[in-house]
Amino acid sequence: MLRKRTLSALLAVLFVLSLTGCKKEIPIDNTTVVTDKETKENSDKEGSLQNTQLEEQNLVPEEGAKLTYWTGDVEFGEAVGKKFEEKYGVPVTVEEVGLGAIDKIALSGPAGTGADVFMSPHDSFQHGVASGLFLELEEPVVTNIKERVNEVGVETVTAEGKVYGVPISLETTCLFYNKDIVGEKPAAALEEIMEKAKEFNDSANNEFYFLATIGDGYKIYPMLSSYGFSLFGEGGKDENNPGFDTDEFEKGLELVSSLHEIMPINAIDLGNVSFLKSRFMEGKVAYEISGPWDIAEFKKSGVNFGVTVLPTFNGRVLTPFAGVQNAHVSAFTDYPIAAQLFAEYLVSDEAASLLYEVANKIPTLKDISNIRGLSEDEYIKPFVEQFANSFPMPSVQRISYYWTISASVCQAVFDGQLTPEEGRQKAVSDWNTMLTTE
Repeated sequence: MLRKRTLSALLAVLFVLSLTGCKKEIPIDNTTVVTDKETKENSDKEGSLQNTQLEEQNLVPEEGAKLTYWTGDVEFGEAVGKKFEEKYGVPVTVEEVGLGAIDKIALSGPAGTGADVFMSPHDSFQHGVASGLFLELEEPVVTNIKERVNEVGVETVTAEGKVYGVPISLETTCLFYNKDIVGEKPAAALEEIMEKAKEFNDSANNEFYFLATIGDGYKIYPMLSSYGFSLFGEGGKDENNPGFDTDEFEKGLELVSSLHEIMPINAIDLGNVSFLKSRFMEGKVAYEISGPWDIAEFKKSGVNFGVTVLPTFNGRVLTPFAGVQNAHVSAFTDYPIAAQLFAEYLVSDEAASLLYEVANKIPTLKDISNIRGLSEDEYIKPFVEQFANSFPMPSVQRISYYWTISASVCQAVFDGQLTPEEGRQKAVSDWNTMLTTE
């Protein structure tokens, strides 16, 4: 028996050696090999997917998390907060806090009474970063934001390669007009508006062809920049030189001064936003410069209005500020993951639709095709067009000096208390005084 097994083994060895000696290749089942390779690739893909899922699973709300959200758009905040709670099981309390959220979080954050997520205009970004008020966002959140949000918006929340917020909405100013007074074709030049105002104005009945806020540095910027003035230089990044001591700034003040002829109201009263809006909604004003934040109220009032890009002046296109409203996670939050998920949720298609439908604001999304009705909106399209001819509001820390100086100087020049030349000198003097307080 042993002999037979030995003989069989010897014959098997000789058979294999004979095949090797002839260099005959043993047939390979390519199908089997490919299948094995595909199996490995599929396994790798599944592993990668699992890793991604694990990363996402790491970003789950903390147990017992509850959030406070500060925003000037309470109706939108409550609507999106409800949707977020339905998805993540985290309740969101909405509090109305608009401008000044940065200063408020600096005080209430350390005390544990501030918001977990709050809105802030992008011009406050550098101040917030320098003060340590913003939480740096986790990589999975950042990746999603960069995939969905316009690159310009992402830049407004980025410092030294780190992302500290979520760009939610874009805004600028346009020219609103009353179709019952103006017709379907609005004026293309400011000179035309100024000329017709002389015939239309009736101060006794508070009827004016054109009204604009003078003491608001945001809304008056198109006038100040009408001759080429650029706040903090080209790109708005030279915070050491605001550009006040230039002929371009002085000539912008000349335009501000000349507007008093068609708006015979003192600057303080023109700062009453409610007065301006009520005049327009009651059909007493033909033109007003404002932003998308007024669309909803104007619609509700029933006034027959339209929106168009800003007119030209002296052959130059009037250039407004462009701004981004950003959502920031407080560095003091007790629920950093839940807060980041909420901030991220604010740029979901669902939230963007609510932002457009409820707050009449323009989302920062790269792709707005899923936002119902946005591309066909006759009131919003002019703002999208105006962005192409706008000046990004500088985010330098000294931007706060501009708000104070532009308000006092423009009001004084408009009211005739200062000449444009004196206004230029006062702006420079006030700037230098503010520098000494640093």
